[in-house]
Amino acid sequence: MMNEAFARYADKDRNFAEQFQTTGFDSRTFELYMSELLRSEKFSIQPTAPQPDFHAEKNGLEIFIECTTANPTDADDTRIRPYEPVNKRDAGLLDIMHRFEDDLPIRVGGALYSKITKRFGKKPPLAYWDLPQVSGRPFVLAVQCFHEPGALSFSGAAVANYLYGFRQKPDWDNQGHLKIKSRPIAEHRRDGKIIPSGFFDLHDAQNVSAVLWTNAGTVPKFTRMALAGPYPDEGVTALRFGNMYDFDPNAHAPLPFAFIVGDPGTPRETWGQEAVLYHNPRAKFPIPLGLFGTVGEGHIEDGRYVEEMKSDFVPFFSLTHLIDGRGHRRAAIEIGEMAWKHLVEAYRVQSRTTDHPVWGNGSDSIG
Repeated sequence: MMNEAFARYADKDRNFAEQFQTTGFDSRTFELYMSELLRSEKFSIQPTAPQPDFHAEKNGLEIFIECTTANPTDADDTRIRPYEPVNKRDAGLLDIMHRFEDDLPIRVGGALYSKITKRFGKKPPLAYWDLPQVSGRPFVLAVQCFHEPGALSFSGAAVANYLYGFRQKPDWDNQGHLKIKSRPIAEHRRDGKIIPSGFFDLHDAQNVSAVLWTNAGTVPKFTRMALAGPYPDEGVTALRFGNMYDFDPNAHAPLPFAFIVGDPGTPRETWGQEAVLYHNPRAKFPIPLGLFGTVGEGHIEDGRYVEEMKSDFVPFFSLTHLIDGRGHRRAAIEIGEMAWKHLVEAYRVQSRTTDHPVWGNGSDSIG
């Protein structure tokens, strides 16, 4: 399936295969994902100059998209380091919260800032939005995080906090109804590194129409889309488990889920299911709401942050476990049962209630 996606991909630099097979694996996989996402959204991808990465057209509107990734910065050599799903620093909730509230925004901020300060040519030097093919049209930055083990486990909430410069917290009134409180964030600080919050408020950021974020531009995404779609394989079982959005208006904790990919009654996956398009309220050339059909959309409405979900299954975080060999399905179910118990317990602690439904048959097991 990835080979077919590559055959449809416009390799402008003529070095995709070389980078995909070496140190650019993560970023190139992300670009391949973006290509499939745009095509699934009925965009036509136009041949154009080398920059930006994508020139896409839909409903008479042209948009330009530049991809970037948050990458490791402490490597002292060029060795290839495969992404690891678990971070050894996650010793406790406090450390995870620090990474969520400060590490991730600092890494994303660095990746995005490098793009709005990048210039091409000398007479005069041109920003992305000044390039002849882009000028006067919406320009989007697409970002994904690979900077450390476990980086893909975080939802887009940390990115939204950084982009808009405020954080939302749950609170309850006297009747027990959930109320969301917002407070501004001045800066993000971690290990001596300090950056101001509010990317959309930065100089030149008004030239960025939106930021598209995802944590699913990965090989497991292609694997699931293939197995549940055109390439089912009886020789393997793919187990997916994690947490998802709870549509209960009083919910403040994500629901757990676990299922075998491709089984009857399991969620239908789309390319845009884990992505969010964050609209810039100061954009010179805004993108209309609803241009993307499967990608979630975040925007400011009446001074408040609003995020629109496009699916009844919106995963925040998941792991995909691919198992082959004799008894692979039974082995996958056993692993899923163990994962499910931990997910349910974590949910009960976080939500302080047990009266929410769970995905599937409503039991504490997967089918």
